[in-house]
Amino acid sequence: MNKTVVGALVALTVVGAGGYALAEQPQERGRGGVPVRSEKVLTVDAAVRAAQVALDAAEKEGQRVTVAVVDRGGDLVVLLHGDGAGPQTEDSARRKAFTAASFNAPTSALAGRVTGAGATLRDIPGTLFLAGGVPVASDGAPVAGIGVGGAPSGDLDEKYAKAGLSAIGG
Repeated sequence: MNKTVVGALVALTVVGAGGYALAEQPQERGRGGVPVRSEKVLTVDAAVRAAQVALDAAEKEGQRVTVAVVDRGGDLVVLLHGDGAGPQTEDSARRKAFTAASFNAPTSALAGRVTGAGATLRDIPGTLFLAGGVPVASDGAPVAGIGVGGAPSGDLDEKYAKAGLSAIGG
C-alpha cells in the first residue's frame, strides 16, 4: 500500500531540485477545507536509478551487497538484493537508509553519538549506526535515504551509497 501512495504523489507536478526528480504536492485544502502541507518526495525513477548505480558500483569491485532506498517516513521504495549478498544485508541496508533519512546525516557521522552509558540514539527502534547510509535532501530537508549493506566495511558501503546519491545529483 505504501508504494501506491508514493506512486500517487509522484503523479503530481514534478520539479527539479538538487539535480534529482522530486514530486511536490501542491499546497491546498483537503476535503472539508482541512489545511494540508506541501511535501516533496523522491520519485520512484530517481530511487531506482540511485539504487542501481550503487549496486553496480559495488559489483564492479566484487562486493556482494544489498541497496535500499526509503522515503522520508522510512517506508521502503526500492530494494536491490545483489547476487550472492547475504540475507542479513537486506535489513542492514534498509535500517541504514532509514537512519540516514531520519537524522538527515550519513550514518558514519552519527556513529559517534551512540556511545556512553544510558539511553542513546541506538535505542531508537529500526535504526542502525554503522557506516553505509546517506540522506537524500532537498533544500536541506531530508526526502529519502540510501543504505548499502554487505561490503566488508561500512566505508565501502557508504562509498557505494554515495555513488547512488551522485547519480541523481545529490
